[in-house]
Amino acid sequence: MVIHAPAAERVFSALEEVHDPHVPVSLRRMGMIAAVDVAPDGHVLVRTRMPCIACPGSAIIREEIQAAVGKLDGVTQVDVAIAWEKPWHRDLVDEEVRELMRVNGIQI
Repeated sequence: MVIHAPAAERVFSALEEVHDPHVPVSLRRMGMIAAVDVAPDGHVLVRTRMPCIACPGSAIIREEIQAAVGKLDGVTQVDVAIAWEKPWHRDLVDEEVRELMRVNGIQI
């Protein structure tokens, strides 16, 4: 049986289960996923944006991304890198999430 590398869309879907450690919404909705690259051999590189340079949740985020994406059929390796050249900014946060944060007293 041949297992093919997953399409980037499947990787993005898997990332929906990875939440920001401070706000219970996905990294995608927080604007923290900069890019996903999937090689034909199943090697996946997820490039993230961090809201701050010394984000205390970065290790947890990396581990959760590796676990979620690593469960997909065809994935042989998952690497996570920070895309400093594509900085995070509040406008990347989904509008619904911004409102949820505002209602709960969280300023971004």
